[in-house]
Amino acid sequence: MGKYTSQSRQREVPRNRGVHPVMRGIGCLMIVIVPILAYGVSVILVNIGIQSGWPIPPDWLGKPTLSPLLWKLSGLAVILGFLEAQPNLIANIVFTIAITIVIGGIMSILYGYIYKLFGPSQYGPTDAPPIRVKVKRYKR
Repeated sequence: MGKYTSQSRQREVPRNRGVHPVMRGIGCLMIVIVPILAYGVSVILVNIGIQSGWPIPPDWLGKPTLSPLLWKLSGLAVILGFLEAQPNLIANIVFTIAITIVIGGIMSILYGYIYKLFGPSQYGPTDAPPIRVKVKRYKR
């Protein structure tokens, strides 16, 4: 028997099995829900912006113009017809991207706060406790 070994049985450390399936499901739903919500909000904001006189570039407003060559492609006729029917499509897409970034940032901050409140301890079982130092005010 070696100098640094013991007879006692070592306890097994539980392994991290990855992300919980419920959290994966919530993340998957958020990937779908956030852009749909952002597109709906962007349609409302673009309409309000047009009526209020927001400085939205005029190139973004109106129906998108497409090349006649694209219309001749057989497989894209249905998709291009849908795109032509959408008013202010470019402005809606730009606003959707911006709103998606904002919603994602807000959700990340909220997740950080909730994880700090309910998550595991900052220190593990083998960490030393933080040092408590009493600091005296320096007087000259």
